[in-house]
Amino acid sequence: MPRLSSPALIPLPLLAPLSMAVCALFCGSAMAAPESEPVDVFTPYVGVMVSHDDNLFRFSNPDDAFRRSGNSSLSDTYRRLNVGLNIDKQISQQRLTVNLDLNRTAYNRFSFLDNDGKNLQTNLNWHLGKHVEGNLGASYVESLTPFSDLRTTTERNLRTQKRTFADGAWRFHPSWQVRGGVTYDQLNYALASQRSFNRDLTTEVVGIDYLSPTNSTVGVQAGHSSATYESPLNNYSQNEFKGKIDWYATGKSRLQFLGGWVERKHELTPTRDYSGTNARVVATNQLTGQVGLTANLYREIGTIDDLTTSYSLNNGVSLEAAWEISAKTKLAAQLLNERRSYAANSVLANVLVSDREDTYRRMSLTGNYMPTRKWTIMMIAYRDQQSSNQSTGNYHATGLSLNTRYDF
Repeated sequence: MPRLSSPALIPLPLLAPLSMAVCALFCGSAMAAPESEPVDVFTPYVGVMVSHDDNLFRFSNPDDAFRRSGNSSLSDTYRRLNVGLNIDKQISQQRLTVNLDLNRTAYNRFSFLDNDGKNLQTNLNWHLGKHVEGNLGASYVESLTPFSDLRTTTERNLRTQKRTFADGAWRFHPSWQVRGGVTYDQLNYALASQRSFNRDLTTEVVGIDYLSPTNSTVGVQAGHSSATYESPLNNYSQNEFKGKIDWYATGKSRLQFLGGWVERKHELTPTRDYSGTNARVVATNQLTGQVGLTANLYREIGTIDDLTTSYSLNNGVSLEAAWEISAKTKLAAQLLNERRSYAANSVLANVLVSDREDTYRRMSLTGNYMPTRKWTIMMIAYRDQQSSNQSTGNYHATGLSLNTRYDF
């Protein structure tokens, strides 16, 4: 969905309707449900997580760790305490959802990474009659940058991500709808050496769909995005035209496709330009009432925060299996394999990365148990591995995380 181009977290055009929705949240409870039907509008919660990772900084080996950090140790255990509030309010046809989460993360060994995080998500699902609906919302996330995303430094690097968005669809005929949206994203790094990657990204999408009586849809969409970086050498604009299919093959099987032509052009560095096809296919199948499978196959262009390259072309496949063992116990496993081919940044002298290729693999197992309706326990075990034709791009990491959360 698209984003709104405004420098503020919540632009003025969005502030008024969001303020009205919040006001209705406190003043219009009678509109949501009769008094005889109690609804959990406010849900405070508290959570604790303990995680261990045997290669926190994604170093290639102990020698690489010592060379880059002066410490050959790779592992660490960290703890996170978070408190939050969920709001879910039905106001006539409109639905307002809000999540506010505050957390504190502390590391056993690398205590200089200790940090406070913030996460705010808000969305107003609006309706005008029976045929027009959409979403209006914003988000704010402040967190430590994962070292798998930015492996050029071992310093504490907090990043802030802001987003505002609005979208809507008009079903002007029982079998046809038009849709559109705009999204505005901001990304900012606290570390001075990474601020050249600070960016504003505006995306607009418009499309038209045919809706079948079986709820399947076929359509086309056109999109435009524009990215402005603190370093203007990275600025680009992107146009795309894609086909969209959402096919319910049976009551248990679904196939989704989004793909087509994408062209990215850079204002000051045309040698970075890209033109080609991007596509993603998602297939889901509910084998039984308790077991489901999801498969992804994709070829997509991705943005890289690295001065030696401007983007990567990612070809990947993933498979996920989910098993609902009981009403209280669930188990999920995922396998991911992704090949990344990097485009060169010819602006930098004596730097050649046009032949760089990485293969990233991830295996994970997630168990979820609910002792009570309000108490959740989750355990995640994972193995990450990356192999590269550049020695500094190789690493592997294994981790285990135990989470628990209680909703009041």
